[in-house]
Amino acid sequence: MKKMGLISFLVCLVIVLSAMYLPIAVLMDDVAAADNVTADNITGTTTPEEITEPEPVSADYVTISTDYPRIDALASGTFEYNLNITYQGDTERVFDLKVTSPSGWDVYIEPTYETGKKISSITIDSSYSSTTKSVKLTAKAPSYPLPDPNDYKLLVEATSGSLTGSLELIARISAKYAVYVIPVNQLYNTNVQAGKNNIYSIQVSNTGTALLDGITFTSSHPDGWEIEFTPDKIETLKASDMITIDVNIKPPPKTVAGDYMISLQISGKQVTSESMDIRVSVKTPTI
Repeated sequence: MKKMGLISFLVCLVIVLSAMYLPIAVLMDDVAAADNVTADNITGTTTPEEITEPEPVSADYVTISTDYPRIDALASGTFEYNLNITYQGDTERVFDLKVTSPSGWDVYIEPTYETGKKISSITIDSSYSSTTKSVKLTAKAPSYPLPDPNDYKLLVEATSGSLTGSLELIARISAKYAVYVIPVNQLYNTNVQAGKNNIYSIQVSNTGTALLDGITFTSSHPDGWEIEFTPDKIETLKASDMITIDVNIKPPPKTVAGDYMISLQISGKQVTSESMDIRVSVKTPTI
């Protein structure tokens, strides 16, 4: 009887312990399953729903280009640029054309093959692969005063709404140095009296495109003659400017009457003129 009682006690104890530990085991299984799902998500073993990325849409743009962005010429010359305006977009646009240039310059735009038609805007069709139209930009410097040799900037812009393309061009003015001398009365001969002051006036002109400076005068003449220039030096002479110089011709008192030749020459730091020959007729003094 005691043995049967002991067995019954042990059976009951097992039943009680099983009831206590079963929820814990189930809970542990649930936690393990959750961990497995999380790990699978991290390692990518589960297959998420595929997301289709939208195709990229190209942004509208406009550019201006040229093969020759810098052109060299004299100040009196013309600067011509062939420009390509390239546009990509889904709608037709009208582009306003604007050129920012130095003060006093004459600047305009024409269709490439229609000379004489000045334009300030251009229409370009829509295109996903871009469309290009060509125009010609012409720039001329002021004729007076001529600008000094230097690089001058021209900014050309094509604008439609918020869409803008631009290009900087350079007009490089090269210097041409030249000086020209001529008698004021345009006569290359004069009458003088021996032993006296005789004034013969000449005109000196800067016919180049750049400033001349340090201009002086020289002469060749018969021995004993005096040749003086007033003024005797020109500090600076701008392009296209001119100045009158008085030349005092004074032969010696006992110079024999007759015709003589003198030569005048003008020299600056940048250029020297050709000699100007003048026939001087010495007259016999009247008693």
